[in-house]
Amino acid sequence: MIRKPLSFQHRLMLVILLTVLLPSVLINYLTFSTIKTQMQKDAITWLKGITNNSGRTMDSYIQLVTGITKNPEYDSTLMSIFERHRFNKHGLYGYPYDERVQINGWLSMLREMDDNIYAVNFVDLNGNRFHLGKDYVEANKDWIDRTSELNGGSLVWPPVKLADGETVFSVTRTIINPNTFHVTATIQLAFQLNFLTQEDNENFLQEGDLLILDKTDRVIFDLNGKRTGERMDWDNREQQFHVSYDSALTGWKLVGMVPEHLLFQKVDQLRKWILLANIVFILLTMVIVYLLSYRITRPLWKLSKIMQQASKTNFIIDTISFKRKDEIGMISNSFNLMVRRIHNLIDTVTDTERRRKKSEIEALQSQINPHFLYNTLSAITMQAELDENYKISDMSSLLGKLLRYSIGSQEEWVEVRQECDYIRTYIRIMQFRFPLIQFDLQIDESVNNWLVIRLLIQPIVENAIIHGIVPKGKEGLVNIHVGEKLTESGDSRLFISVKDSGVGMDQQTVDATMVKLREYEDQSGGIGLQNVYNRIALSYEGDFEFTLESKEGIGTSFYIEIPRRLRNENHDR
Repeated sequence: MIRKPLSFQHRLMLVILLTVLLPSVLINYLTFSTIKTQMQKDAITWLKGITNNSGRTMDSYIQLVTGITKNPEYDSTLMSIFERHRFNKHGLYGYPYDERVQINGWLSMLREMDDNIYAVNFVDLNGNRFHLGKDYVEANKDWIDRTSELNGGSLVWPPVKLADGETVFSVTRTIINPNTFHVTATIQLAFQLNFLTQEDNENFLQEGDLLILDKTDRVIFDLNGKRTGERMDWDNREQQFHVSYDSALTGWKLVGMVPEHLLFQKVDQLRKWILLANIVFILLTMVIVYLLSYRITRPLWKLSKIMQQASKTNFIIDTISFKRKDEIGMISNSFNLMVRRIHNLIDTVTDTERRRKKSEIEALQSQINPHFLYNTLSAITMQAELDENYKISDMSSLLGKLLRYSIGSQEEWVEVRQECDYIRTYIRIMQFRFPLIQFDLQIDESVNNWLVIRLLIQPIVENAIIHGIVPKGKEGLVNIHVGEKLTESGDSRLFISVKDSGVGMDQQTVDATMVKLREYEDQSGGIGLQNVYNRIALSYEGDFEFTLESKEGIGTSFYIEIPRRLRNENHDR
């Protein structure tokens, strides 16, 4: 089933709509892509700033708290108290009232150093605990034993979530008396990182999340409290942007996360509104385009109907007229003028055809003249043989062969074998005239049946003799080679070379000759090299190579490379 082509009106509408629609879609796409990319960069920068600032603040605060745990060692009174009670077996009651007051004073001072300090504990070597602040943890041997292994070093503990929902961090250290170097007690200082939940991070708290991971990527702190205790899955981030900060002090990793859909929510809403506006714009454009295209194409449709009628009636129609001064009116006037000119052309073509037939008859009659020349040369040949003048007999016989090949044959394409036989005949005639010139003709057997245009090689050989060797006035050699050449793609092409040992030319003359040949490529007529070049260009439609090389005083070389052509192959021209 053949589909009916679109009318001109519909095609005009389609072109206009595509011209309007495609730029609009492309501009929208590029605009939103640019906005989305820029927003993504801004979001990552913003998230990185919050995460890095929070991480650096966390490290600074933990370092501050760690330093505070070192302060009791510098109080000789406090150290003396704990030194005296290293082997106290009576519990807290073994401490006199004034010593307990001294210890509680230190606890109060440490507690009041910062609002974020949650609680302070002193535990002596006998497990007696002195506590100030909210009750954080009962005295047990686990954190004390692990702290004592550091021999006076501090230990930062992962956060613990208490029953009231608060998250508490802690730092512990073994207190060593600097005078006796005895371990006297262990200090535990619990604190909160309240800066992570301050109002400055309100937007971040509503839309994002802040995690602290240990060295095994386990979540030990979650701002939203949803992932605590889980292992971080980096491959499944639920389309979230994330930035991490590695703490060299604690070995923890602070990770800030923001959902992607929250960042682009406003952009998506804007895109929907613009898309709706584009749809309305396109619908209005379609209505306007339809009305305009109808006004433009309606007269053209009427004109096409009249043209169809003209083709069926051999333009025997009345002229048309639109009362318009625009392009449609100009087309109708031009059509009327064309009809009148076609009538005149029909008369002219009829007369030209009559003249052509007369010329063909005259051309057929003119073919009688070559037969007269053949008969005359045959008579000369016979008479020369009767007079035993065999040189003239051979020359007239060879000349007859040349005439039969050059003007007697009507074939445009001949086999390479025929063209080379013609060259051999031409060479024999030239040797009568120039006996000092030698010829070397080499033909590959593989190309004998290939086709070439008739009289392709002879004008080049003649040029080599007349303009190359004869002006030199010495013996010369003309080398002719016809063979097959394989291209890089594996195709076979016919290669022809004609070289002489004549006077040669300088490079400037060579370049000028090639320029002249190419300038006349599309012109007919001419003789010699120009004739050969023009016929090659017309016959092979540009698919050929014609090269001229020459050195002054050494000789000239012609190289021709043309496609392979066989008689049983179909070649469009």
